[in-house]
Amino acid sequence: MKLKSWQTSVLIGALTGFVVSMFNRDERESFKKGSKKTYHQIKHIYTHPSESVRQLRLKLNQVSDGTEKLLEQIDQVERLIDKVDQGQKKQ
Repeated sequence: MKLKSWQTSVLIGALTGFVVSMFNRDERESFKKGSKKTYHQIKHIYTHPSESVRQLRLKLNQVSDGTEKLLEQIDQVERLIDKVDQGQKKQ
């Protein structure tokens, strides 16, 4: 029961913050712009699902490639550290 009360309190706090922030004209304009942009993005995804999936696949491939490169660089750093450690042990 406490969890539900906590969730309600968080929701009320979020809504209160939203309402108070809407008194600021710049915030209202920013919210309207962001809402319109999000609406158009969702509409585009809905009307062109195959293109959206293709773009997602391309981004995931980019992330995967970047991760592989990062792991290779970490391996190089690890080998370099091992060489330095071995050189210090010989001295």
